[in-house]
Amino acid sequence: MRLWPFLPFLALALAQAPKPLQVGTLAGEALYPGGLGVAYGEARLLARGLGLALWRGEDRVALGLGSRFRNFPVLGQEKEAAKKGAAWKREDGVYVPLRPLAEALGLQYRAQVGVALSLPWARLLGVERTSRRILLRFSREVNALKQEGGVLFLLAQGAEPGLEQKALGLFLPLDTPPDRLYYPGGGQVALEWGAPPRPTPQVLLDPGHGGADPGLVVEGLQEKDLTLDLARRVAARLPGSRLTRTRDETLPLEARLQKAKTASVVVSFHVTRGSGLNLYLPKTRSTPLAQNAEALLKTAPKEQAALLRVYAGDPRLLAEALARAFSTLGLVVAQAEGPYALTDVPGAAVVLEVGAERLRTEEARKTLAQAVAQGIRQYLEAP
Repeated sequence: MRLWPFLPFLALALAQAPKPLQVGTLAGEALYPGGLGVAYGEARLLARGLGLALWRGEDRVALGLGSRFRNFPVLGQEKEAAKKGAAWKREDGVYVPLRPLAEALGLQYRAQVGVALSLPWARLLGVERTSRRILLRFSREVNALKQEGGVLFLLAQGAEPGLEQKALGLFLPLDTPPDRLYYPGGGQVALEWGAPPRPTPQVLLDPGHGGADPGLVVEGLQEKDLTLDLARRVAARLPGSRLTRTRDETLPLEARLQKAKTASVVVSFHVTRGSGLNLYLPKTRSTPLAQNAEALLKTAPKEQAALLRVYAGDPRLLAEALARAFSTLGLVVAQAEGPYALTDVPGAAVVLEVGAERLRTEEARKTLAQAVAQGIRQYLEAP
């Protein structure tokens, strides 16, 4: 009997068969639901083996490492789950796709005979202490666990005075457990005591172009100058607001986006020909917090909605508030899908494009700035 015609099918079957899975020091099986070549691992095994946080809901599962996390919808049909990159619900647990999880959390992924996921030990870079707060900085994101007598930082090591090296990580002895433990990002872990300070929304105004990039030039008026002037006027009416640039300088998009990551509201100013007003909004949102914020802001109680607006927001609600403010001046605003960069901003971010004809006089600029400031205030104060 000749076997060679069946060899391709045999190779494919072997490729989809369960393979060894190494998760830190723990061993399990990597499964390939639907025979589509996508490796899956059991969520509880991944959490135990790498010290990840695990959340499980009715139709969703998420794993986290410090400020980074990846959530997956849970589906019962294995082929559908593999096609959509979703989690797969099996009798013995919930399985998640390994490569997307590794990319989201910064895990080391190796696929040879089987699949191996690992996490290098984090190095302690420094500790900042005040009477009510301790901030620890690590070389990567870490998870921390409150334990009796202190806090354990999993898979972390260091020689800072006052901390003890344990088999599972770095232990910080404490007489009083912290009231709050959270992850500000960038490998940081914050411990705080006492009543939390009330956060305030951060408004970021972005004058488009600048420096070597003059933008549009209309009858001697440069876009970079018009946007900076308008942003300054709006900032003067919104105490505490910030500008991405305060002078004529070249500012790359990456630098603008970095500043926007911590802002509750972002308005990027640009200029076009004519007298129109255009608002550009993101088509989608890339961060889970931003994706959920749009639904939560419509249903959350007032105090919770106000707190949520500090960290994330709904660009559509901001656009509506700005449109209402402009309507009091008899101005109609057109809305359209904006640049892809807006999708990565967790706050309410829009691009406002103003016709150059509306910025020719001192009075016109003053009136327009007042409307923009009013729209932002209405958005932040909305019930």
